[in-house]
Amino acid sequence: MKRFVILAVAALLTSCSASNGSDDGSEIAAMSDKWEAALNAGDAETLLSMYTDDARVMPPNAPISRGSQAVKDAFGGMIDAGLGGTLTSIETRAAGDIGYNIGTYELVAGDETVDRGKFIETWRRTADGWKISNDIWNSDLPPTGTGGH
Repeated sequence: MKRFVILAVAALLTSCSASNGSDDGSEIAAMSDKWEAALNAGDAETLLSMYTDDARVMPPNAPISRGSQAVKDAFGGMIDAGLGGTLTSIETRAAGDIGYNIGTYELVAGDETVDRGKFIETWRRTADGWKISNDIWNSDLPPTGTGGH
């Protein structure tokens, strides 16, 4: 009896995710590749176009900020500093008009790694396609200049 109940629940969950438009997030993964290419090309306008107008940006060691200016400040600053990098997606999913991308990043200046860490983005399907609505990233490197003991 237990086995039947477990199989029935599994079948129900599978049919629910199929009916709510759940997918593997391949469209979002492709957009993540576009984001990386825009950063490496120094293309701040393309990066900005990939965010919703009310996007929340949550960089390390800084308060949460919101909107297009927050996106410009965060990523335009990276471009102005000559940074590039790579994103590696670990898990990307979408269901209906909401999706997420979890992964790791490495920021470089020339051949030198200046930061590496992890990120989570939430994506929203809009009339213009998938856009990032929340972006948070955290460094794996120890803090510097904190005036330790």
